[in-house]
Amino acid sequence: MGIVRVKEFEEEFEQEEIEIYALLREAPNGAAAYLKDYLRPLVYTEATVDCKTGVLDRREGILTWLISSDHEAGWGYDFKQYGIYRLLVRKAKIKILDENRLASWNNRYLVLKVLEWDAGQKELEALAAYLQQPKYIHTQRGDFLLNRQYKWYEMKTPDCGFTLDADEGSDETCEAALAAYKKHEMNMPELDRQLRAYAAGHMLDTANDWLGDADEEPITAEQFADRITLSELAFRNDGSIEAYYDDGDIFWGHCIIVRMDKNGNIEDAEIAG
Repeated sequence: MGIVRVKEFEEEFEQEEIEIYALLREAPNGAAAYLKDYLRPLVYTEATVDCKTGVLDRREGILTWLISSDHEAGWGYDFKQYGIYRLLVRKAKIKILDENRLASWNNRYLVLKVLEWDAGQKELEALAAYLQQPKYIHTQRGDFLLNRQYKWYEMKTPDCGFTLDADEGSDETCEAALAAYKKHEMNMPELDRQLRAYAAGHMLDTANDWLGDADEEPITAEQFADRITLSELAFRNDGSIEAYYDDGDIFWGHCIIVRMDKNGNIEDAEIAG
Protein backbone atom coordinates (compact mmCIF):
# COMPACT_ATOMS: atom_id res chain seq x y z
CA MET A 1 0.00 0.00 0.00
CA GLY A 2 2.96 2.34 0.52
CA ILE A 3 1.59 3.74 3.82
CA VAL A 4 4.27 5.46 5.91
CA ARG A 5 4.41 6.95 9.42
CA VAL A 6 6.13 10.31 9.84
CA LYS A 7 6.59 11.97 13.23
CA GLU A 8 6.13 15.54 12.01
CA PHE A 9 2.81 14.67 10.40
CA GLU A 10 1.50 12.66 13.34
CA GLU A 11 2.20 15.56 15.71
CA GLU A 12 -0.82 17.30 14.12
CA PHE A 13 -3.04 14.67 15.78
CA GLU A 14 -3.95 13.67 19.33
CA GLN A 15 -2.15 10.71 20.89
CA GLU A 16 -5.35 8.82 21.74
CA GLU A 17 -6.33 6.09 19.29
CA ILE A 18 -10.06 5.63 18.78
CA GLU A 19 -12.32 3.52 16.59
CA ILE A 20 -14.89 5.05 14.26
CA TYR A 21 -17.19 4.03 11.45
CA ALA A 22 -16.83 6.35 8.45
CA LEU A 23 -19.07 6.85 5.41
CA LEU A 24 -16.99 8.24 2.54
CA ARG A 25 -18.23 10.94 0.18
CA GLU A 26 -15.66 9.99 -2.44
CA ALA A 27 -12.83 7.66 -3.32
CA PRO A 28 -9.21 8.87 -3.07
CA ASN A 29 -8.16 10.53 -6.32
CA GLY A 30 -5.08 12.57 -5.57
CA ALA A 31 -2.62 13.77 -2.96
CA ALA A 32 -0.66 16.85 -1.89
CA ALA A 33 3.10 16.84 -1.45
CA TYR A 34 4.30 16.57 2.14
CA LEU A 35 7.90 17.36 3.05
CA LYS A 36 10.31 15.97 0.45
CA ASP A 37 9.55 12.28 0.16
CA TYR A 38 5.84 11.91 0.89
CA LEU A 39 2.33 12.47 -0.44
CA ARG A 40 -0.75 13.23 1.67
CA PRO A 41 -4.01 11.82 0.27
CA LEU A 42 -7.30 12.83 1.85
CA VAL A 43 -10.95 11.94 1.39
CA TYR A 44 -14.07 13.63 2.72
CA THR A 45 -16.61 11.84 4.88
CA GLU A 46 -20.37 12.30 4.86
CA ALA A 47 -20.67 11.08 8.45
CA THR A 48 -18.87 9.17 11.18
CA VAL A 49 -19.99 7.14 14.20
CA ASP A 50 -17.91 6.81 17.36
CA CYS A 51 -17.68 3.08 18.03
CA LYS A 52 -17.48 3.61 21.80
CA THR A 53 -20.37 6.03 22.29
CA GLY A 54 -22.47 5.27 19.19
CA VAL A 55 -22.80 9.01 18.51
CA LEU A 56 -23.46 9.92 14.85
CA ASP A 57 -21.59 12.98 13.56
CA ARG A 58 -23.02 14.43 10.30
CA ARG A 59 -20.41 17.16 10.05
CA GLU A 60 -18.12 17.04 7.03
CA GLY A 61 -14.92 15.25 7.99
CA ILE A 62 -11.59 14.28 6.46
CA LEU A 63 -9.62 11.03 6.48
CA THR A 64 -5.91 11.40 5.73
CA TRP A 65 -2.63 9.47 5.79
CA LEU A 66 0.82 9.53 4.19
CA ILE A 67 2.32 7.46 1.39
CA SER A 68 5.82 7.48 -0.07
CA SER A 69 6.23 9.71 -3.12
CA ASP A 70 7.71 6.82 -5.11
CA HIS A 71 4.67 4.55 -4.64
CA GLU A 72 3.83 2.56 -7.75
CA ALA A 73 0.04 3.00 -7.97
CA GLY A 74 -3.05 3.99 -6.02
CA TRP A 75 -3.36 6.21 -2.99
CA GLY A 76 -2.58 3.82 -0.17
CA TYR A 77 -6.09 2.67 0.76
CA ASP A 78 -8.56 1.28 -1.76
CA PHE A 79 -11.53 3.19 -0.36
CA LYS A 80 -14.74 3.44 -2.42
CA GLN A 81 -17.29 6.22 -2.76
CA TYR A 82 -20.10 5.69 -0.22
CA GLY A 83 -18.11 2.85 1.32
CA ILE A 84 -18.47 2.28 5.07
CA TYR A 85 -15.34 1.33 7.04
CA ARG A 86 -14.43 0.68 10.66
CA LEU A 87 -11.15 2.44 11.30
CA LEU A 88 -8.52 2.95 13.96
CA VAL A 89 -7.74 6.67 13.90
CA ARG A 90 -6.33 9.67 15.76
CA LYS A 91 -8.28 12.94 15.81
CA ALA A 92 -6.66 16.20 14.67
CA LYS A 93 -5.65 18.71 17.32
CA ILE A 94 -8.06 21.64 17.25
CA LYS A 95 -6.47 24.81 15.90
CA ILE A 96 -7.62 28.31 15.01
CA LEU A 97 -8.15 28.19 11.26
CA ASP A 98 -7.39 30.96 8.79
CA GLU A 99 -10.13 32.13 6.47
CA ASN A 100 -8.98 29.83 3.67
CA ARG A 101 -9.40 26.66 5.74
CA LEU A 102 -12.74 24.82 5.90
CA ALA A 103 -14.11 23.88 9.32
CA SER A 104 -13.63 20.22 8.37
CA TRP A 105 -9.86 20.71 8.74
CA ASN A 106 -10.44 20.48 12.49
CA ASN A 107 -12.49 17.34 11.92
CA ARG A 108 -9.63 15.37 10.37
CA TYR A 109 -8.68 11.84 11.29
CA LEU A 110 -5.31 10.17 10.74
CA VAL A 111 -6.05 6.64 9.51
CA LEU A 112 -3.86 4.13 11.35
CA LYS A 113 -5.56 0.90 10.30
CA VAL A 114 -8.63 -0.40 8.52
CA LEU A 115 -10.29 -2.73 11.03
CA GLU A 116 -13.23 -3.72 8.82
CA TRP A 117 -13.90 -3.23 5.12
CA ASP A 118 -17.56 -3.00 4.02
CA ALA A 119 -18.56 -2.53 7.65
CA GLY A 120 -22.19 -2.93 8.64
CA GLN A 121 -23.49 0.13 10.50
CA LYS A 122 -27.24 0.68 10.19
CA GLU A 123 -27.35 4.48 10.43
CA LEU A 124 -24.58 4.92 7.88
CA GLU A 125 -26.05 2.26 5.57
CA ALA A 126 -29.38 4.11 5.56
CA LEU A 127 -27.62 7.43 4.91
CA ALA A 128 -25.55 5.91 2.08
CA ALA A 129 -28.71 4.57 0.44
CA TYR A 130 -30.36 7.99 0.68
CA LEU A 131 -27.33 9.84 -0.70
CA GLN A 132 -27.22 7.62 -3.77
CA GLN A 133 -30.78 8.50 -4.77
CA PRO A 134 -30.84 11.22 -7.47
CA LYS A 135 -32.31 14.56 -6.40
CA TYR A 136 -33.67 17.02 -8.96
CA ILE A 137 -34.87 20.61 -9.18
CA HIS A 138 -37.31 21.14 -12.03
CA THR A 139 -37.25 24.46 -13.91
CA GLN A 140 -38.77 25.82 -17.11
CA ARG A 141 -35.49 25.35 -18.97
CA GLY A 142 -34.85 21.82 -17.71
CA ASP A 143 -33.97 19.68 -14.70
CA PHE A 144 -31.02 20.26 -12.38
CA LEU A 145 -29.41 17.18 -10.80
CA LEU A 146 -27.67 17.42 -7.42
CA ASN A 147 -23.94 16.67 -7.53
CA ARG A 148 -23.32 15.79 -3.90
CA GLN A 149 -19.54 15.70 -4.23
CA TYR A 150 -19.35 19.35 -5.29
CA LYS A 151 -22.47 20.52 -3.41
CA TRP A 152 -24.20 22.02 -6.40
CA TYR A 153 -27.02 21.26 -8.84
CA GLU A 154 -26.06 21.02 -12.49
CA MET A 155 -27.83 21.08 -15.84
CA LYS A 156 -26.49 20.94 -19.38
CA THR A 157 -28.44 22.48 -22.27
CA PRO A 158 -27.54 22.90 -25.96
CA ASP A 159 -26.60 26.52 -25.15
CA CYS A 160 -24.38 26.03 -22.09
CA GLY A 161 -24.08 24.43 -18.67
CA PHE A 162 -25.63 25.75 -15.46
CA THR A 163 -24.80 25.17 -11.79
CA LEU A 164 -26.65 26.21 -8.63
CA ASP A 165 -24.58 26.24 -5.43
CA ALA A 166 -26.08 24.63 -2.35
CA ASP A 167 -26.91 27.11 0.41
CA GLU A 168 -24.20 27.85 2.97
CA GLY A 169 -24.20 25.04 5.53
CA SER A 170 -26.52 22.81 3.48
CA ASP A 171 -25.94 19.76 1.31
CA GLU A 172 -29.22 19.98 -0.62
CA THR A 173 -31.11 23.29 -0.51
CA CYS A 174 -30.13 26.08 -2.92
CA GLU A 175 -32.63 28.87 -2.34
CA ALA A 176 -30.22 31.76 -2.90
CA ALA A 177 -28.72 30.41 -6.13
CA LEU A 178 -32.12 29.29 -7.45
CA ALA A 179 -33.59 32.75 -6.82
CA ALA A 180 -30.72 34.32 -8.78
CA TYR A 181 -31.23 31.83 -11.60
CA LYS A 182 -34.97 32.50 -11.81
CA LYS A 183 -34.36 36.24 -12.27
CA HIS A 184 -32.76 35.45 -15.64
CA GLU A 185 -34.27 32.07 -16.52
CA MET A 186 -36.47 33.27 -19.36
CA ASN A 187 -34.07 35.87 -20.72
CA MET A 188 -30.65 34.23 -20.73
CA PRO A 189 -29.67 35.76 -24.11
CA GLU A 190 -29.91 39.25 -22.59
CA LEU A 191 -27.78 38.23 -19.59
CA ASP A 192 -25.23 36.74 -21.99
CA ARG A 193 -25.23 39.93 -24.07
CA GLN A 194 -24.56 42.11 -21.02
CA LEU A 195 -21.78 39.90 -19.74
CA ARG A 196 -19.94 39.55 -23.04
CA ALA A 197 -20.27 43.29 -23.76
CA TYR A 198 -18.66 44.04 -20.40
CA ALA A 199 -15.86 41.55 -21.05
CA ALA A 200 -15.22 43.04 -24.48
CA GLY A 201 -14.97 46.58 -23.12
CA HIS A 202 -13.00 45.66 -20.01
CA MET A 203 -10.49 43.32 -21.66
CA LEU A 204 -10.06 44.74 -25.17
CA ASP A 205 -6.63 46.30 -24.63
CA THR A 206 -5.33 43.12 -23.01
CA ALA A 207 -6.80 41.07 -25.84
CA ASN A 208 -5.03 43.10 -28.49
CA ASP A 209 -1.75 42.80 -26.59
CA TRP A 210 -2.09 39.01 -26.68
CA LEU A 211 -3.10 39.03 -30.33
CA GLY A 212 -0.13 41.27 -31.16
CA ASP A 213 2.20 38.79 -29.49
CA ALA A 214 0.75 36.16 -31.82
CA ASP A 215 1.24 38.41 -34.87
CA GLU A 216 -2.53 38.79 -35.35
CA GLU A 217 -4.41 41.96 -36.27
CA PRO A 218 -6.12 43.94 -33.48
CA ILE A 219 -9.87 43.48 -33.06
CA THR A 220 -12.74 45.74 -32.04
CA ALA A 221 -14.94 45.29 -28.98
CA GLU A 222 -17.71 44.00 -31.25
CA GLN A 223 -15.37 41.40 -32.76
CA PHE A 224 -14.23 40.39 -29.25
CA ALA A 225 -17.83 39.85 -28.14
CA ASP A 226 -18.60 37.80 -31.26
CA ARG A 227 -15.58 35.52 -30.83
CA ILE A 228 -16.16 34.41 -27.24
CA THR A 229 -18.69 31.67 -26.43
CA LEU A 230 -20.61 31.14 -23.19
CA SER A 231 -19.85 27.69 -21.75
CA GLU A 232 -21.25 27.84 -18.21
CA LEU A 233 -23.26 30.04 -15.85
CA ALA A 234 -22.62 29.41 -12.15
CA PHE A 235 -25.16 30.82 -9.70
CA ARG A 236 -23.54 31.21 -6.27
CA ASN A 237 -25.08 30.87 -2.82
CA ASP A 238 -24.68 34.60 -2.13
CA GLY A 239 -26.86 35.46 -5.16
CA SER A 240 -23.95 36.38 -7.43
CA ILE A 241 -23.20 34.92 -10.87
CA GLU A 242 -20.00 33.75 -12.54
CA ALA A 243 -20.02 33.31 -16.31
CA TYR A 244 -17.38 31.19 -18.04
CA TYR A 245 -16.55 31.90 -21.69
CA ASP A 246 -14.41 30.07 -24.23
CA ASP A 247 -12.01 32.71 -25.47
CA GLY A 248 -12.12 32.04 -29.23
CA ASP A 249 -8.30 31.75 -29.10
CA ILE A 250 -7.96 35.43 -28.19
CA PHE A 251 -6.04 34.45 -25.06
CA TRP A 252 -4.54 31.28 -26.55
CA GLY A 253 -7.23 28.99 -25.15
CA HIS A 254 -7.61 30.44 -21.66
CA CYS A 255 -11.04 30.74 -20.04
CA ILE A 256 -12.68 34.13 -19.46
CA ILE A 257 -14.63 34.62 -16.21
CA VAL A 258 -17.13 37.48 -15.83
CA ARG A 259 -18.69 38.18 -12.40
CA MET A 260 -22.01 39.82 -11.55
CA ASP A 261 -22.95 40.65 -7.94
CA LYS A 262 -26.27 39.77 -6.30
CA ASN A 263 -27.69 43.18 -7.26
CA GLY A 264 -27.03 42.69 -10.96
CA ASN A 265 -23.89 44.84 -11.16
CA ILE A 266 -21.09 43.39 -13.28
CA GLU A 267 -17.94 43.60 -11.20
CA ASP A 268 -15.04 42.12 -13.09
CA ALA A 269 -13.78 40.07 -16.03
CA GLU A 270 -10.50 38.14 -16.05
CA ILE A 271 -8.51 35.40 -17.72
CA ALA A 272 -8.28 32.03 -15.95
CA GLY A 273 -6.97 28.55 -16.62
